[in-house]
Amino acid sequence: MVKRRPIDKALSFFNTCFCTGYIPVAPGTFASVFAAVLIYFFPGALTSFYFAGFCVVFGTATVNTERYEGKDPGHIVIDEFAGMCVAMAGHRASLVNILIGFVLFRIFDIAKPFPINRAERLPGGYGVMADDVLAGIFANILLLALTRLI
Repeated sequence: MVKRRPIDKALSFFNTCFCTGYIPVAPGTFASVFAAVLIYFFPGALTSFYFAGFCVVFGTATVNTERYEGKDPGHIVIDEFAGMCVAMAGHRASLVNILIGFVLFRIFDIAKPFPINRAERLPGGYGVMADDVLAGIFANILLLALTRLI
């Protein structure tokens, strides 16, 4: 067992989305809900591509966490948080938009249609993050189409 340094503990705290990942049932869904709530209350900060990009870059710290805890551990949920931010990037943070974006993101994240399922195969933490970010992009595009039609 590799001894954890303080930075590793901090990264684990971040990667578990402030311990949301330790919820015993559906931790990824709860991380997405956590992101949705933050997007609703702080729309300017969390719906920008800058914050989503920040989550993606920082989320690649899962490479570090994977070194200690194995491949794609269930309690690492920062990828779901980042995916939800990507799903809502550029959209108005209304309750209806957030609910639709959340549902679309979770559908794409769980179903993993092509090419999302391929992105998951990337090595290390990149695969952990890529499938959720891609699911967020798909949800974002579909939400954009829905809001333009309605």
